[in-house]
Amino acid sequence: MVTITTNTTANTALRYLTINNLNASGSVAKLSSGSRIVKASDDAASLAVGTKLKADVTALKQAAINASHATSVLQVADGGMARIADILQRMKALAVQARSGSVSDNERAYLDKEYQQLLSQVDKIAQETQFNGQNLIDGSLGSTLTLNASWNLNTKGVTVRVVGDVGAASATFQLAFTQDNTTGKGTFTLTETTGTKRSFSISINTATAGTYVIDDSLLFSEAGIAIDLNNFVAIANGTAQNIAAGANTEFTVNRTGNMKFQVGVASAQEITVTLQDVDATALNITGTDIKTEANASTAQTRLDSAIQTVNAARAEVGSYMSRFEFVSANLATSIENMDAARSTLMDVDVAAEMTKFTSSQVLLQANVAMLAQANQLPQTLLRLMQ
Repeated sequence: MVTITTNTTANTALRYLTINNLNASGSVAKLSSGSRIVKASDDAASLAVGTKLKADVTALKQAAINASHATSVLQVADGGMARIADILQRMKALAVQARSGSVSDNERAYLDKEYQQLLSQVDKIAQETQFNGQNLIDGSLGSTLTLNASWNLNTKGVTVRVVGDVGAASATFQLAFTQDNTTGKGTFTLTETTGTKRSFSISINTATAGTYVIDDSLLFSEAGIAIDLNNFVAIANGTAQNIAAGANTEFTVNRTGNMKFQVGVASAQEITVTLQDVDATALNITGTDIKTEANASTAQTRLDSAIQTVNAARAEVGSYMSRFEFVSANLATSIENMDAARSTLMDVDVAAEMTKFTSSQVLLQANVAMLAQANQLPQTLLRLMQ
């Protein structure tokens, strides 16, 4: 049926013109933004996943920055410890020089002046090694040690120091000593009575008879504990001076300070850094001097232990640095892979979308031409009335 009141042909052409115009507009929006999804209706599922991936990538990039900052903090701490290690080496050289028979106590007093200045500088470096106002190696990021109320080993010449990470926020230990006069071996055993309940032992050569006195420092590196022995009697007139583990030998280590670095998307993905105290008190060299040969001998023994303690602390810092280096490498890989996954979901395929846009343009041009022709049909029908 031919009518002039309803132009069905024009309506059809207009409908297709609207559809193709929307398609062309959508292609323009995607090509302009570079995104395959410019509104949720384009792909709701991919939009949800892609948005989460983008948030994770943003978080991982900041985590990579956190890991870089952690490495910087550790480098500063290691630099301070390295200078303290250099000072201890010089102090040991002075102590060895003071033990020479070619110098008198007068010359030893002169040597002691430098020794005391270096001793003061150890504390100075420990107190002034900072990062962003945070003290690093003065014990602020370490642990505190609390002796049991009934602790009685000080009277026996046994003292305890924390020189590393004990592996827990709080750990309680008991110390024991057994002497075997048959083999001439003495064994110190450190037992953790809480948490993982680990046990550590160090054996030393003593004697098989008589009286044997020990001046030494023993490092339980895995436990982060050092035992200092000052005139400790292992054998008294042939009798072994054993020490039984118990309340009298118990002490607790609490982690009082640390620095936490989030290195992942989730809040639980963090690394806690603790740095040990390396000032003169923690190194057990406070009050030492080299004014006499005997004092120089004592100082040398303590300096050997102090050097070992600083080396252990630096090794711990180095282990942290190595860990953060691998964390940074892993974060870089994760960011790359997650960005690629997000790109697959969210980014527009320019070639395919341009082909679609070109097709829409051609159809638009054809729609406009056909709509013009459809609008001319009623005019043609008017000729029948002439």
